[in-house]
Parts: sequence; C-alpha cells; structure tokens
Amino acid sequence: MPKYGSILVVLVSLSLIPFPFSEGPARAGIDPSQTPAWTGVWGGSPGDFYLVGEYGAIGHYRNGEITRMESGTRVWLSAVTGTSSNSIFAAGYNGLILHYDGRAWAPMASGVTNDLNGIWAASPTDVYAVGDRGTMIHYDGTRWASVRSGTQNLLFGIWGSSSNNVYAAGGRGTLLHYDGQAWRPVSLPSRDHFIGVWGSSADDVFLVGDEGIILHFDGKAWTPMKSGVSDVLRAVWGRSGGDVFVAGENGHVLHFDGRSWRVQPVATAEPLRSLWGDGTATVLAVGENGLVLHYDGSQWKALPANKR
Repeated sequence: MPKYGSILVVLVSLSLIPFPFSEGPARAGIDPSQTPAWTGVWGGSPGDFYLVGEYGAIGHYRNGEITRMESGTRVWLSAVTGTSSNSIFAAGYNGLILHYDGRAWAPMASGVTNDLNGIWAASPTDVYAVGDRGTMIHYDGTRWASVRSGTQNLLFGIWGSSSNNVYAAGGRGTLLHYDGQAWRPVSLPSRDHFIGVWGSSADDVFLVGDEGIILHFDGKAWTPMKSGVSDVLRAVWGRSGGDVFVAGENGHVLHFDGRSWRVQPVATAEPLRSLWGDGTATVLAVGENGLVLHYDGSQWKALPANKR
C-alpha cells in the first residue's frame, strides 16, 4: 500500500518491485496480478479521465473502459493533474515527474530525489508538486525549481483556487498557504495527518486525513466537521460547496450535501486512494487491485470486468 496508508506507514518508504505489464488494453476487474493499484485520477473533460498507479502504471478511461498507456517507467506514480488533454503531469517516487502532451508521456527533470506525493496545476506554466521531507517544486513552463516550504514534514496533497491561493497539506497537522508572494504555515485545530485538500472557492475549502477527520474553511476559520467514520480519508473533490465527495480506507465514500456528511453505499472494502469528477454526474474513485468505481449520479458501481 502507499506510504500514507496509516500513521505508522507515513514514515516508511516502500521498496520498488518489478511489475509485469500485460499486453494490450488493461481493464478493471482483470486478474489482480495484471492490475495495478491506482493512486491518482484526474479528469480532462466529461467522460475522459487519466489514472496513475503503482509501478509506473498509467490508464486512460474513456467510454467506460481503461486502456493502458506506456509510461516508460516502473517507478510508483502517486498523483496526476492537468489543464487539458494535451497538458497532463504525473508525480511519483524518487522525484519523478512525467508530462503528457497529447501524444506520449515523457520524463521531466525535477531537480529532486525525494518521493513526490501530490501535484496541482493552475496552468500549463504554473504547476506545483509536493512530497517527502517538505519537498516542494514549481514548474514555470520552462523548468522545475525547488521552493522553500518551511517544513520538514511530509507533504501529501496540494490544491488551489487560483495561482495566488494554494494550499499544501501534510503530516503532523501541516497546512501551508501560498498567497502569491510566499508560503506560510496555517494554524489548525488538529495535529492529525492531512492527506487531501480541495475547495469550491477561496472561501470554501475542505481538508481530510487520519481518523475520519474533515476540516472546513469558510474564509475566516478552519472548523472540524462530523464525518461519521474513524478510518483514514485520503481524497476530496466536489462539484460545488454543497456537493462534495470524500474517499478513504475500507471503501468509504462520503457525500456532503451542504448540511451534513453521509456514508454512501459502496460494494467494496478496498482502500480508495483518489477521486475526481468531470462536472457532470460522473465521478470516479480509484484504489487497490485495479479498483475503479463509477458514480452516475445515483449509485456507485465497479467497472465491469473484461468489458469489450
């Protein structure tokens, strides 16, 4: 499992083991020995998503089917982001950054060797990635350069409402904020490990992490919310401030309707690592053993096995 599966493994780096790729398209539900754990998902347009995962696996979801893409690496990929189908970035272990230009994935010189856990793009020329030991790097359209984060704690997730309002979340209650001038620590009412961050605007931001914790920022203060679960929550994404999804351990998917959080019925107990929606009814949640869950606006279902 990824290093942030629990408080214990937050401080442990995983060894990299060769992974046997299958020939041709790889679909959800096939033999787990041929199916990677998916750790990141990002949507480029309605019904069009990109997935990244263990041992360099990259998948392209379209028309309800996942086709494997050639990444050129076996290194674990942690996260993916982009601004269009011709400008996608993936981050991974050992400082790995890959870029997709609409034709092929190619490595980029990141200038760092620490594992990267999160990545977010404001534009094709304004991209941040964060990782172990407070690692933070920025891409300006020409090159990646290190950024002084001011912390040695692990950084897991990063998100912004604009290039002048960006948050990076991490271990031991770490939350950093960028206002367009400098990164500064944010005081939080908790010292938990935070993994996922997302917002509908600068004044409506959600932060999730260990032991079912959810914090909400209303533009003035960060306030704890009752999630109803005690497992690790890893990812958060929404269509609006009143339509937000959270995913985590034991197949937990939560939904916020603007008033309260409710657990949604999902037919799996597999850990979920990431989720993303396309602005319509479709939301994808991805996780262990090649699991890809699809939400159609009313219910969650795993993609069918060996769909042709």
